[in-house]
Amino acid sequence: MDYIVGKTIEEQQRKEFPLHDLGDAFFAMATIEDGDQHFFNGIHRHDFYELLWFTDMEPGQAHYIDFNKYPIARNQVFLLLPDQVHSMDQRGKCGFLMAISRNFFERLIGNDIFKLFKYSTNFSVAIPECRLSVLNTLLDLIRTEYDDARRPAILETYLRSWFLHCIDLQKESGDPAPGAAALRDPRLQMLLESIETNYRRQRKAEFYANELSLSAKRLNELTRSSFGKTISQMVNERLILEAKREIGYVRKPIKEISYELGFSEPAYFTRFFGKQTGYAPEDFRRRMAALYE
Repeated sequence: MDYIVGKTIEEQQRKEFPLHDLGDAFFAMATIEDGDQHFFNGIHRHDFYELLWFTDMEPGQAHYIDFNKYPIARNQVFLLLPDQVHSMDQRGKCGFLMAISRNFFERLIGNDIFKLFKYSTNFSVAIPECRLSVLNTLLDLIRTEYDDARRPAILETYLRSWFLHCIDLQKESGDPAPGAAALRDPRLQMLLESIETNYRRQRKAEFYANELSLSAKRLNELTRSSFGKTISQMVNERLILEAKREIGYVRKPIKEISYELGFSEPAYFTRFFGKQTGYAPEDFRRRMAALYE
């Protein structure tokens, strides 16, 4: 895992860990290079789906999603999910940003992308030169409607077409999102939804097996074959991801985070976090504070 050395925890504590929201809007867009710096720089979360299309950039560019560094290639698309932690230096990058509310996105994409990639870290695809023309044409239509009447039905048609082309490219690349094929099994969709709902309170395989009317042994067989992980590993990964996100709120005590995540004692949370990440929570917090703004 890569981190950028920089700010101290005391400096980071002077600011809130912001949550960007769309308010009453269902869609917004801007260019990366001309957008408001407030919405790009610094460590932040979104309460919406955010699509970034990097059309050009200086060499060696990257951004951070949930504390992992992702290098950026020319004409690469990233889809960020609600509540993911994001950090990106706006400088040296050109392209487009589209912010889409949860309800609009989930109705817009439906089974085509939402169920396939909802539980992945992110959806990403590189657009080849031969496919740029159609995607640029659709983007021009989206921008024209956004700058004019912003009619939801028309924007929905254009956006859905744009996303479907990206999905086709992702499929053609032969590098599908982790577990995407497995999510065609409705039992595994139900499992992932149950983990998302219950991971703070339920960590035993038996609970999730009962939810699906399967034995714990059979469910573990399914998750191993589909995701390469046991149920316990999947629940632990979700807990750790949320712990990392919560630790980003540097003013929130570790003790409070541990209780919110369902741990009866902060010491137990500290041992769990250290075993899963190799860092004590406070050490991770210091590293988190060093991420650039």
